[in-house]
Amino acid sequence: MKKIFFILTNLFFLSRTVFAADCSSLQINPEIELTSSFGKLTGIYDKDKEEISALAEQLNSIEHGLFASGLSTVNIDFDISLEAEALQIDKTTYCIIPAKIKLFLGLTNPTIYLSQELQAESCAYNIVLYHEQVHHQINVATLEYYLPLFKDAAEKLSKKITPIKTDTLNNNKENISQMTIEFNQNLIPLVNYIKKEIINQQKRLDNPKNYKFESKLCQDN
Repeated sequence: MKKIFFILTNLFFLSRTVFAADCSSLQINPEIELTSSFGKLTGIYDKDKEEISALAEQLNSIEHGLFASGLSTVNIDFDISLEAEALQIDKTTYCIIPAKIKLFLGLTNPTIYLSQELQAESCAYNIVLYHEQVHHQINVATLEYYLPLFKDAAEKLSKKITPIKTDTLNNNKENISQMTIEFNQNLIPLVNYIKKEIINQQKRLDNPKNYKFESKLCQDN
């Protein structure tokens, strides 16, 4: 289960005076603060194979054969907040620009499900447990790889945010929200790309060849 949430919060407003011909001539270079989390892995062991299979079907994540006895889920959360400055360029004109952008991109609620029908410490139990733990490790490793690339891309995109011209310092939350939404829309393709890459990496584990290999591991026990 992989969900993305876009949340616009914490709108700040600062101001100072600069010399510029117009808003479009201003240099945009906001500070980018990126935080992340890989979440705390939780195990759920009180569901049977049918319940796990139904959950997997609901999430469009059916695993085959032995591995219908296990499932790995996670949320991918994205959050953005923006601090803006109002730069006064003449007696009646202000330019609103981003000063600091806080981003969160991380994993939340990573969970593995193991069927209660599996006998604890049996060969099948250990294989299914390992299989689902590897899914979580793939999530972590893939996100960890892309985080610095995501921050670099966010820094480049932030410099292209369009300043907003205004004649007042009052009631500018709508302007700042507009700026935040614009930047957010530019980041959506990057977040979606990372999400797809995580799914693609999971497919390297969830494939018929690997299922067949792992199923055979218990045949001699």
